[in-house]
Amino acid sequence: MIASLQGILQESRAESIVVEVGGIGFEIQADQRTLRSLPRPGVAVKVYTYLQVLDNDLKLFGFTKRDELDLFKILIGVSGIGARGAQNILAALPPREFFQAIASGDEKRLLTVAGIGKKTAQRLVFELKDKIAQQTGILAAASDKSSGLEEVLQGLEALGYQRSEVFPLLMEIQNQGEFSPRVEDNIKQVLRRKAAMMKK
Repeated sequence: MIASLQGILQESRAESIVVEVGGIGFEIQADQRTLRSLPRPGVAVKVYTYLQVLDNDLKLFGFTKRDELDLFKILIGVSGIGARGAQNILAALPPREFFQAIASGDEKRLLTVAGIGKKTAQRLVFELKDKIAQQTGILAAASDKSSGLEEVLQGLEALGYQRSEVFPLLMEIQNQGEFSPRVEDNIKQVLRRKAAMMKK
């Protein structure tokens, strides 16, 4: 499994990019949001990847953020979506917006995605609501901002951290009963735990 590639961006095409790693050019399928986020050719990039194997065909799908890759993997597990449908969703909705749409059953928001009809939107909500809540815990934060989680996440984002990297630590703190009423204390706890992880 190729989990990620780090190299020089050689080409940026309509639906894919070419990244050179060790003298080898890897063609990677990319959605429009990913394409827009990439630098100009000739600059070093890191892409999180998923290798799709279909009969004799191998395709790499790439994303600049790990949470986008994680959502892509979830989406291709939904019947009738496929890689192209997953790319369309990611191009239209960042992961957090998608999670919120699923949490609230907002089918109208899902219908704004190219290729997503009413039945597909209903199926996405039906199949993913419990799964996403169980796997990521993000829905809990989206639906319960009064708990203070949202304020802590915003504070950590202001410090330059991605939600996807600090949210599991925040959930760990909450599940262990160590969540403080003070936002500053929770931010410090997350930073301490992250520092401890870096030392391992």
